[in-house]
Amino acid sequence: MTEHTTSYYAASANKYEPFPTLEGSINCDVCVVGGGYTGLSSALHLAEMGYDVVVLEGARIGFGASGRNGGQLVNSYSRDIDVIEKNYGPDTAKMLGSMMFEGGDIIRERIQRYQIQCDYRPGGLFVAMNHKQLETLEEQKANWERYGNTQLELLDREAIRREVDSDRYVGALLDHSGGHIHPLNLAIGEADAIRLNGGRVYEQSPVTRIQHTSPAVVSTGARPGHRALRDRRRQRLSRR
Repeated sequence: MTEHTTSYYAASANKYEPFPTLEGSINCDVCVVGGGYTGLSSALHLAEMGYDVVVLEGARIGFGASGRNGGQLVNSYSRDIDVIEKNYGPDTAKMLGSMMFEGGDIIRERIQRYQIQCDYRPGGLFVAMNHKQLETLEEQKANWERYGNTQLELLDREAIRREVDSDRYVGALLDHSGGHIHPLNLAIGEADAIRLNGGRVYEQSPVTRIQHTSPAVVSTGARPGHRALRDRRRQRLSRR
């Protein structure tokens, strides 16, 4: 049995009844492989829409990076929005910008709807240790405002001191749409939400084979078992 890697998040995770290991063979509309954020979010969306969903996780829910990251809700990519606009054009930059904020909105909506206890705290700071860095933050604020982000606030030295009780910073950019969560507890909460919506979640059920037949068959290494994607649901999904 594979347990969570030792970490602060594992030590402070909400207690929950472990999800069962797959035994035997069952059918479903959609089989989702992996109990990280991508798999859990996909499965929850589908379960809310009425699909019969099964999630297969090889270890524990949130076992990988989803359950042991920094927990920041940061509205950003590896490149600033002006760089994206320069390389790919304003339409692509606008699309990616809206997607970025939509992700945070989905998380906050789920936390509220399902009362997920994941220590959510709103707001995020980008701090400047010198005036050159502060000028960069001012430019970033202006760039984002061109794409409709009105939730950014520049803080001067006194304001940032009140936030972090430090004299090291000359200012900061406060993103009111950012935030912080307990990443593992968010994953556990989403798995519970899947179950509440009629989905089935299995832990300690590593997938060993996927047969791209009709219906598809997914085999696990836990005990003999599989998940079949029903033909009628497969056709329905292909039309979306």
